Amino acid sequence: MKKLFFFFLSLFLTCNLMAQVQVERSTEIVKISGKEYYMHHVKAGETLYSIAQAYQVTVEDIERLNPEVADGLKAEQVIGIPVVAEVQDVLNQTTEKEGTRVVLGGEYVVQKGENLYDIAKKFGIDVGEFKALNPGLDNEPKPGTVIKVPDIVNTDDYLVHKVEYNERTSSMLKRWKVSESEFREKNISVGSHVFVNQIVLIPIDKVTVIQEQQPKQTIIEEPEIEEYVEVQEPELTQDPIVIVEEDFTEQTECEADPENASKRYKVALMVPLYLYDIGKIDVSKENLAKAQKSRSLSFLQFYEGFMMAVEEMTDHEGLELDLMVIDVTDEVSTAHDALSQISNEDLDMIVGPFFSKSFAVIEEYAAEKGIIMINPLSTRENVIEGHPNVVKVKPSPSGQIHNLSELVKNRYHDSNIFILSKENESDTAFLDVLEQQLNKVVNEDVIVKNEEFLEYARSESQRLEMGNKMVSTVDVEGQVYSTNDLKDNAEGEVVLHNSIKRYAYSDISKLKSQLSGVRNNLIVAYGKDNVFATQVLNTLKKEVEKAPITLVALPDWTGFEKLLVDNLLDMNAIYFSDFFVDYREESVKDFVYDFRRKYACEPQKYAFEGYDAAWYFLNALMRYGRDMMDCIPYYNIPLLHTRCHFMRKGSGDGLENQSWSIYQYDKEAIELNPINPFEKDAED
Repeated sequence: MKKLFFFFLSLFLTCNLMAQVQVERSTEIVKISGKEYYMHHVKAGETLYSIAQAYQVTVEDIERLNPEVADGLKAEQVIGIPVVAEVQDVLNQTTEKEGTRVVLGGEYVVQKGENLYDIAKKFGIDVGEFKALNPGLDNEPKPGTVIKVPDIVNTDDYLVHKVEYNERTSSMLKRWKVSESEFREKNISVGSHVFVNQIVLIPIDKVTVIQEQQPKQTIIEEPEIEEYVEVQEPELTQDPIVIVEEDFTEQTECEADPENASKRYKVALMVPLYLYDIGKIDVSKENLAKAQKSRSLSFLQFYEGFMMAVEEMTDHEGLELDLMVIDVTDEVSTAHDALSQISNEDLDMIVGPFFSKSFAVIEEYAAEKGIIMINPLSTRENVIEGHPNVVKVKPSPSGQIHNLSELVKNRYHDSNIFILSKENESDTAFLDVLEQQLNKVVNEDVIVKNEEFLEYARSESQRLEMGNKMVSTVDVEGQVYSTNDLKDNAEGEVVLHNSIKRYAYSDISKLKSQLSGVRNNLIVAYGKDNVFATQVLNTLKKEVEKAPITLVALPDWTGFEKLLVDNLLDMNAIYFSDFFVDYREESVKDFVYDFRRKYACEPQKYAFEGYDAAWYFLNALMRYGRDMMDCIPYYNIPLLHTRCHFMRKGSGDGLENQSWSIYQYDKEAIELNPINPFEKDAED
């Protein structure tokens, strides 16, 4: 088995075989989480632009899918490219579906009397997407012109339009042939003036779907791992959200026993390598790309990152370790095979398995033997329920409430705070607990000096271009204040009552009336779709001119497209993510350099997660031995992609990481910066 594994590893390292200057489209397609991607091997001399042109996608599409290209392209680097379907005769190969619109890439012949806006409405795709795919295409293409159709899915009764140069609201209504009343229903905050790249919603009619039949192709299916399963917010009646109120800042670390550092430990790493698939891989030069993307390689980088940490600790920290690497996949039989291998071993810790059914089999054995189990990828909360020996590394959504509460307590306790959402029934439990927790940490009363009110009045006068005159009144948080009264008592103060205000997006006008010009407004926007995020940014954009706003984006907006960075910068937006790598950190730079040198490929997400899992838990073993379960809630060390703050929600439960990576747009530096919610603001 070891020989097979090293043969397999050497195969993976052969990514330097094929080098050509001309961009050649890959024919190998990988399907991951229901989406299809080409696996493109970068050749010397290729650029992002030339690759984008070859695959008929935008440079932004490639950058969004492959963040590592920010450091520049490198020969033999493997990057994913979104699939744009090959040109087909849509009229000859179509099937119809009712109730949803699915448009797959193909060609369309312009008909007499229609312009690009008519075509865009027909497909539910913005004109900008057509122009990006068809360089030189204008708004009035001649009849008979063949244009490529973007591979975009739109299931709504509107399309998302990015305002073009010199457009006004009136001209948009004319171009798109929509009435003002229809337009206003979708864009309640848009006035007569719009700006370049502003996002607006264009109403369109429901249409019968034309879905292109795809040619049969061999697709390498990546197995569905727990982290790919969409996490549904729990309903209060079924799975109440439990917030463990524990102050990390007041915790004291367990005392390390020096004898633990000199012990020899036994650890089993159960990672799905699918070694029995090795014999099926075609290692010919023509099929190298396909071989590298087989499921046998899906999780190899987790192993590689793990081993890099083991080697570093062995060489520099004095770690003595007997490591068993066992191939445990989504097939339960492999878990039973693993039990036969470890039954005579006195293990200190098991990392994995990655799949739920296999994990359950191994956990039952580990609980009986008192073996610590590390679950590195699951987001399911029931992984730890009733399993005191299990450690869950991925935080659950309810952990965002604790992190945000700490952030507000330490940095925004005097802010004017709002919760804004669609108020979907499925989100009610989360939002109820969030509102309750935030009300606990804000100051009930906030004192603001009259001089700050006067300063706001001056800025309003300047914004309204009143010259030397000052506005007679200012509206602050729904209350009207006389500037004359404020001048007469310039040394005085105003006490503002402080509590969390909660609004559905349909009532956003009420939120705007409650904004403050004399203190920061913290708006927690909770939404799970791109359109909601776009609507929030567009609506609040104009309010930033009158009131300081900090936007908190929940639950995870990192994958949303078409969010203008300028808007995020203006609102100092705060993002939550369970994975964030700051490539400016020296430790990250060193890891990336070492990984490239060792494996001749770019480290991806699993590589960082594997390294951090080994580094954190093996260090904990060397400090606390088998007592580590009682001590790691107080153990926090720097890692590459995450932070760890472990807690038990119940006495019979395991430990769950409560820490989300939080980072904020810095308007001055024009960059993203990680922030620690458990640290008080230096200016506070």
